[in-house]
Amino acid sequence: MLFCCAGSSVPAQTLTREAMNNFALYTSKADFSSLEKARKSIDDAYKTRKDSFSYKNNLIRSLVYSSLAFADSTRRLSYVKDPIDEALFSFNRLKYPKLNDEHKPELDFIKTQLAKAWLIKANKSVGAYNYNEAYRAYLAVDSLNSDIFNVKHNLALLSEKLGYTGRAIYYYERLISDKKRSMPDYYLALSNLYESRNSNRSLEVIQEGRKAFPGNKDLLFKEINIYIDSGAYGEVENIIDDALRMDPDNSELNYLAGFSYDIMGKKDKAEEYYKKVVSLEYDNYEGNYSLGLLYLRGYLHATNKDADLNLAKKYLNLAGEINPNSVKVLKALALLYNSTGDMIELEKVNNKLKQFILIN
Repeated sequence: MLFCCAGSSVPAQTLTREAMNNFALYTSKADFSSLEKARKSIDDAYKTRKDSFSYKNNLIRSLVYSSLAFADSTRRLSYVKDPIDEALFSFNRLKYPKLNDEHKPELDFIKTQLAKAWLIKANKSVGAYNYNEAYRAYLAVDSLNSDIFNVKHNLALLSEKLGYTGRAIYYYERLISDKKRSMPDYYLALSNLYESRNSNRSLEVIQEGRKAFPGNKDLLFKEINIYIDSGAYGEVENIIDDALRMDPDNSELNYLAGFSYDIMGKKDKAEEYYKKVVSLEYDNYEGNYSLGLLYLRGYLHATNKDADLNLAKKYLNLAGEINPNSVKVLKALALLYNSTGDMIELEKVNNKLKQFILIN
């Protein structure tokens, strides 16, 4: 018995030594055949339950199979289990803190090889439009190496695409925290994700983005839209000039400026921006309708009755020509003709309104 035990340990030591020697040849010369030999030796040394609990065996096996997982990405060799799974099985058995500290370079090497192997799988899955599989693969990469910026980028996009809103927020938050490599699109995407969950954070993200990218139009326009949606028109007034300096001929932006001043009761400023809209786009429905409505209110409140009446007719009729089915325009014209006592025009408008309502 004593002789047998002593005799059986020699081949195991020899096999592990052969495995390490061949692995060393592979890492120094990139000779794939040496990696194959290392695999054969460590497989032969990894037969019993006792073998599978040996720290040295698991370390060597992790080194060999993590290298195969990356180097043999097309899986031209035959395997009982995928080399990624084989490497992880042994890697997860390396649980001795003292030994792990001693072998930190080897453990880092294993994680790097596995991360590269998972990255290949992830990229292939993206190419095959298998986004769920790609997401899982990128997660594996990130768990092994959290410093790969492009992986965080892909995880943010995939999380958003797959409807994992919480995870998407997590990854976009990580992306914007990297001030050197962050981009305006990350702030915009994150703000949009927060809109239905935390409107205050949605605004904060955009404001942070504007500090990081002060000349970015998309971030500025997004902030304006947030203020418009929340009714904070005074805030719009504070930043609208900055936006118009960047893009003075943007009809949508000029309309938002006019609308904000209109809501705040600043008729002259509203008129100025609405006129700019229709000067940029003659057939702009919102610009013509808003101008017509502005002058209609002026006429009804007798600020400049004749001039406002003529201008209200002009722009409301133009808006009606641009969008003949606009109930808003028809109702405004009905109010105008009723106020002037023009029963013939009022009847025409009311008939159109009845037809439109019946159709819909």
